Amino acid sequence: MPSVSISIVLYNNTVKTVNNLVRNIEKSTNDLSDVKLYLVNNSPENESLTTYLRTFESTGWIQTIVPETNGGFGSGNNLVLPYLHSDYHIVMNPDIMISSERELDKMIEYLENNTDVGLLSPLIKFPNGEIQHLLKRKSSVLDMAIRFISLPGTERRKAWFINLPDGYSHTHKAENVPGSFLVFRTSVFKKIGGFDEKYFLYMEDCDITMKVNEVSNTVFFPNAFVYHEWQRENRKSIKGIYHMISSMFVYFNKWGWKLY
Repeated sequence: MPSVSISIVLYNNTVKTVNNLVRNIEKSTNDLSDVKLYLVNNSPENESLTTYLRTFESTGWIQTIVPETNGGFGSGNNLVLPYLHSDYHIVMNPDIMISSERELDKMIEYLENNTDVGLLSPLIKFPNGEIQHLLKRKSSVLDMAIRFISLPGTERRKAWFINLPDGYSHTHKAENVPGSFLVFRTSVFKKIGGFDEKYFLYMEDCDITMKVNEVSNTVFFPNAFVYHEWQRENRKSIKGIYHMISSMFVYFNKWGWKLY
């Protein structure tokens, strides 16, 4: 039976959210004998949250990690690297719900049978069952721009960028998968050194897909799914937009300024 580790980066989340997360993971990994859950409190000033998270440590399979400062999503997930001895490592957002243990079993079974795959991205749905079209092509300046600015005549390009119309119906190699739920072969996650910590928020998923594809393969796997309450902060606040634009500069400076 393969071993699985899971990391979740939290930021001022409520007790109810944490409780739901832990219960859902406990239920969805029920048939796995070796599971380790890492809860990273990326709001270290929130001492009451840290105190609450530590109450789970008596279970033996949950560990709390608290950084000195909030270094962002990638930095928070990288804190688990020294502790990982699993076969597969899952990075998931706190607004994810795994629908059943069978879904996770299907993902692991696929990875067990396809050793050339280092990263798996399942189908992601809204809680109402609608598919979230988060699977993207390799990012270009044009594609990032038209996602923020509505320009006439760009609908076809927008659809192509998010792999429509038929990119969600079959298993295939992927260039740019969403970071809300990622299943890594742990050896690959460690080989690439986890996430690039120059990204505070946004586009670290584009970057890590590129990194994985340099040493292994990334696959979109729609035969299994998870639910996701999608929070589009980059379009909700000035701060979110700032982080998005900053991440775009980091990404294109690193991987090249592909215009279209």
